[in-house]
Amino acid sequence: MPDRGATDPEAWGSAPRDPEALDGIRERALRLLARREHGVKELGDKLMRRAGTHPDDVREIVQELADRELVSDRRYAQAFARDAVRIKPRARRLLVGELVARGVPAPLAGRAVDAVFAEEEVDDAGLAHRIAEAYLPRIAGRSDAARWRRLAGYLQRRGYDNERIYEICSALLPEVDAGAG
Repeated sequence: MPDRGATDPEAWGSAPRDPEALDGIRERALRLLARREHGVKELGDKLMRRAGTHPDDVREIVQELADRELVSDRRYAQAFARDAVRIKPRARRLLVGELVARGVPAPLAGRAVDAVFAEEEVDDAGLAHRIAEAYLPRIAGRSDAARWRRLAGYLQRRGYDNERIYEICSALLPEVDAGAG
């Protein structure tokens, strides 16, 4: 049987817990949370990156912080969505998907994005229109077909579906749409 060494969690078995290690993990977690909101999974993943950190210790500290409401998936999801809407707007479905990929449960992610959209007084259609209008100067001077293609690609990368993309491109580039018929 190979020697798994001190870095393999399975080799630790039920060794006594080191209170100093728990204090170190707790301090690191609090430093991370002081900078910005973190989700439960994200915080646990960051804490596990430190070599020699026992997964049970991390779970214990993250649970303790969650019980004390110092780490919250709800607050994290809302902060993430708020920053996304203000800094790099994208479709609701893309935001929800990004949050789920970061470990936030899908129903919670959806509610958080909806709450931020309501708070910021935006909806998917209005947001798509706003970001498309902001993008238009970047593609000015190109052929009509190139502007349509680039705007459609930009909106697609921001998570909008084909129906919304056609609606926005037709509204903002009507001369291109009229020429296509």
